[in-house]
Amino acid sequence: MQSAPAPSKTIPRPAGPDLPVVRQAAIGGYAGILALSAVFNLFMLSGSLFMLLVYDRVLPSGSLPTLIALFALVAGIYVGLGALETLRLRAATRIADRFGDEAGPAVMRAAVAAPAMTEPGRAMRPVNAMQDFDRLRGFIGSPAAIALCDLPWLPIYLAIAFLFHPALGTLALGGVALLVVLTALGDRLAQEPARLAGVENARRARLFETAMRNAGTIAGLGMRGAFSGRFAATDQALRLAVRGAADSSALFIGLSRGIRLLLQSASLALGAYLALRNEITPGMIIAVSIITSRAMAPVEQAIVHWRGFVAARQAWLRLAPVIHAAAEAGPRTGLPAPAASLAVTGLSVDAPVSGRRILTGVTFSVRAGSAVGVIGPSGAGKSTLARALVAVWPAAAGTIRLDGAELSQWPQDDLGRHLGYLPQEVELFEGTVAENIARLSAPVDSSAVIAAAKQAGAHGMIVGLPDGYDTQIGPDGITLSAGQRQRIGLARALFGQPFLVVLDEPTSNLDADGDEALLGAIAGCRKRGAIVIVIAHRPGAIAACDQVLVISGGAQAGFGPRGEILRDQGRGPVRVATS
Repeated sequence: MQSAPAPSKTIPRPAGPDLPVVRQAAIGGYAGILALSAVFNLFMLSGSLFMLLVYDRVLPSGSLPTLIALFALVAGIYVGLGALETLRLRAATRIADRFGDEAGPAVMRAAVAAPAMTEPGRAMRPVNAMQDFDRLRGFIGSPAAIALCDLPWLPIYLAIAFLFHPALGTLALGGVALLVVLTALGDRLAQEPARLAGVENARRARLFETAMRNAGTIAGLGMRGAFSGRFAATDQALRLAVRGAADSSALFIGLSRGIRLLLQSASLALGAYLALRNEITPGMIIAVSIITSRAMAPVEQAIVHWRGFVAARQAWLRLAPVIHAAAEAGPRTGLPAPAASLAVTGLSVDAPVSGRRILTGVTFSVRAGSAVGVIGPSGAGKSTLARALVAVWPAAAGTIRLDGAELSQWPQDDLGRHLGYLPQEVELFEGTVAENIARLSAPVDSSAVIAAAKQAGAHGMIVGLPDGYDTQIGPDGITLSAGQRQRIGLARALFGQPFLVVLDEPTSNLDADGDEALLGAIAGCRKRGAIVIVIAHRPGAIAACDQVLVISGGAQAGFGPRGEILRDQGRGPVRVATS
């Protein structure tokens, strides 16, 4: 029988922080880099001051010791500059690592739980979310992000130029203003090409993933040429989008570099003119040229790295709702393990991507120790019901309750321990057979793994593999036959003795021995007090079921004892019964 319910406890929020925590991880550490940048930019003034003193003090006095002392001082400062730049780059790398620690689990949770997080009638697909995550993490740890920390010092450089002479300050201010206008214009023109490039890149990645996943079908049906042509067309669209973004960026990079060089020469010319009029000293000519160049450098760096800025911003705009949707609302009170009943009331389910209503008005309830066979024509909505029962797809209307509590009251990972699920397409993961049966938990509980395999009738098949339970099955279980994958998938569904076991077409790849093992597994689940839902086309698959639910045209067409429903089906229209 089912074990006694576990006592209630408070379950902390699982891995996958909320949006403010991720945002803080991305930008919080840059407060320290801003402090380092303050010292860095103060040191950057040393070059202009060195030239000023050489021209205005050393040359008129002819003092060699003064020149040596000044050079030794500026050399030490430049060594410090190198150390500061190294420190800034290393700090940025560690900030990127921290962002990865916080955001990475959230992105993975979102990718795995995307259908369950989708609101009714709305689609939320974290397409290529990991690519966006990698792009954003790479930007956070790059020199492009550090360049932003130098921008706050731009007014300081301009103020120093004004101190030398108002005309020199005005020239520097005009040059910076022109570069800022170019930056803003470049940003506006680059947004749409960058967005299109992201869309086309996602489309190409999906196509490539589809080809990899269905390589056998494509080869067997002679579709290689067709897929290659489709990939070439998609890749060409991506290249055109990337080329548009690159051409726009190249134009503004070229203009900004030309303007910067022109303004540097203009500041030299203006400084010489003012020196001829004895309004500034000769040393100020070189010093103000260096300062003007330094004032414009952060803006030019922003233009050079603008494609990276735009790409990172687009990545964040796509990632933010994904991370927000993946975050749990907060700690939840743990519920006792379900042990008594399953009740489905007025259940309707929409497809997560299209929002199309697939299943409508399903109502039934069963007690512990029951098995329900779900039958009906193909496309009727049986697999949709299976996905809803294990919280893979959300309910658009109605409720699913275990012992009176809705599925949403459990944190998803905690709920998963009480559920067993065998989908139509069995997906196994790279690793050993034991790891797959144990649902990738570590360390692997060998006794529980073997118990699940024996209940599924798969123990003999598994020990017959080259390394038994330690056999490496390869990506997607490629080293196993379809029947072997299904038997191992059944053992995984039974691992941990879950209360609700949902089996979607569990006999599709089984032989006669496998069918017999399945019936034994269903009987074993009923004996220990579990509830089993079996989606089936073949009558033999529901032989161990005591109840039958009929789904037709996306709606419930009947529910009741197996004998009554099958007898009514044989007579014609199904009589609707309740239990």
